[in-house]
Formats: sequence, structure tokens, C-alpha cells
Amino acid sequence: MLNLDKSKVDFLVTENMVSEVKNLMESGFPKLDEIINTMVERDIDRVYFVACGSPLCACQTGKMLFDKYSDIPCSAFSGFDFLDHTPFKLDKNTMVIGVSDSGETEEVVNSIRIARKRGALTLGVTRNFTGSKLAAAAENVFGYGGECIWEMHLLVSYYIACKYMNLKGTHKEIDSILEDMKKLPDILAELVISTEEKSKELATRASNWSFIYTVASGPLLPLAYKEGIITMLEFTWTHGSVLNAAEFRHGPLEVVAKGVPYVFILGNDESRHTTERTIKFVKKFTEDVIVFDIKDYSSGLNPMLDPLILFVPLEYFYYYLSINKDHNPDDRRYYGGLVEY
Repeated sequence: MLNLDKSKVDFLVTENMVSEVKNLMESGFPKLDEIINTMVERDIDRVYFVACGSPLCACQTGKMLFDKYSDIPCSAFSGFDFLDHTPFKLDKNTMVIGVSDSGETEEVVNSIRIARKRGALTLGVTRNFTGSKLAAAAENVFGYGGECIWEMHLLVSYYIACKYMNLKGTHKEIDSILEDMKKLPDILAELVISTEEKSKELATRASNWSFIYTVASGPLLPLAYKEGIITMLEFTWTHGSVLNAAEFRHGPLEVVAKGVPYVFILGNDESRHTTERTIKFVKKFTEDVIVFDIKDYSSGLNPMLDPLILFVPLEYFYYYLSINKDHNPDDRRYYGGLVEY
């Protein structure tokens, strides 16, 4: 097993995560309020998120809030999908939010340019307020200034969705989400300390698996893709696939067998029973099962906040999975321009 200084590994839970979340709420949210007020003034009746990779997964989770608690149409596009299949409705009543940590992601920048030319209200969400192509392309820019991008991107998309829906008077559940957000810094601070050793043990066990199926449902499905595809494939070089528990019996159940490994991500939302049913079936045939259950880490918060909490033990898990395989998670074969794509 490699001996690394995990504070210098890019993809892990960052040392400054808790302070970044606090700063976003205290200093960033009031700036977002100004943009949300503009949405009200423009009578925005449709919202499109455009992003790639982990930011896209965060946007897909934010989209679920609009779908679940309002009649405001919302879609989350991968950048090239937006460019290749540009939505017909792009006008002054449409909001297009482009998210890119670097602010240089070409397909996100070009999507924002097209949306702005068509008259849509545009917002670029990126780490730095100025100096990037996205900041130059968008009508409005929000710089979150943090490194823990999952928490940053998800909180930004959640806040925009919740506040705008509240101003539209759509659903009382939104108040619960906004109120429980305030409790996140203290919970995250505790999780950074309390979850590492357990995740390390689970990763040591999983390091013998050559591939892993990751299974989730509901608001945890985008997090499952972020962890089970983006993080696991890119940072641990472990083969795998992400499966929707709601669709498990339509194909995936046929490959369940002794020695086939699974990681389940289990929340406390209305779809919990759907994932539990899948876990029960899988455990009949294989012992190679790991479950990250929100009830082991936190309770009492609105279930839509589960992705923000489960991120912490999952990131530790994939860090230790990588080094247990003697692989530095920052090593790359192709990414970052090493090989032309």
C-alpha cells in the first residue's frame, strides 16, 4: 500500500471543506440572491444547467428539486449534449447556468455563448469570479472560491433552486431544506473526523475486487455516478458501472452471483425502500456487498441533503481503495491533455 500525504491529493475531502461551506453560505448566498432577484424580474419560466463530470452530477441533483417541488421545467445537460441538441426554447424567460470549476471547459463556455445570443439569462458558476472564458461569456458570474467542488456545486445549485421556488411560492418543503442547510458545516466537520477509519477498512476489503457495481436511487443516483464512475474510474483505475436501483430487476439482476461485488449508496428519501429491495436480493447470492447508509452518518436532516453528507465517507473510501491498489490517485494516462482527445 502506498504511503501518501492525503492532504496533497486532489480528489479527497479537502482540509478547508468546512470553512469553504461556511464562507459560501455567509458570503456567497447573498450574492446569489441578487442573481435570483434578476430571475424574478425576468420572469424565468425554465432553467437549464450545463456542465460536465462532477459539476454535471451536482446539477442533475439540483434539477431534481425543480422536478419534485415545482412546475418549473428544468434540465441538466452535458455540455456537448447542449451544443449537439440545443433546446428549442432559449429566450429571455429562460435561465441557463453553466458550471465549470476552471471556467475553461470548452463545451460549457460555448453553450453559454449560444444561450446568451438567443436572449437567455446566463450565469457562469466557477471557482474564480474573473479571468476565465466562462466569466467572459456569461451575463452574470458567481465565483465560489472553494476547492471542495462537490459541496460547492451542489449547494449553489440547491440554493438557486430553493430560493427561486420559494419566491414563486411553490412548496413548503423548500423551507425545510434551506433551514437544514445551516446545520451542514457542523455535521461535515464531525464527519471528516469520524468516517475516515471505517471507510479505510471498507476500502481495504474492496481492494481485492477487480470491478465494482455501484447502485443507488433517487437523489443519490447522481452522487453514485460521480463516485462510482468519475472518481472510481479516473482516480482508482478500477473498472465498474453505476446502476439505478429502480431499474435493477430489468437486466442487472441476471449477473448477480457469488463473487460479483457491489457498493450501495442508501439514503433516507422516498426511494429508500427501492434500494433496500435491491440490497436484499443481492445479498442472497453474494457476500461482496458494501452499503453506505445515511443512517450510519447522520439523521434528522431533510433527505435531499443526503448527497452532501454521504460524499465524505465515499471520498475517503475511494482514496483508500486507490492506495490499497498501490495507485497514486493523481496519476493519469490520458487526462489533462496528456493524450489528445
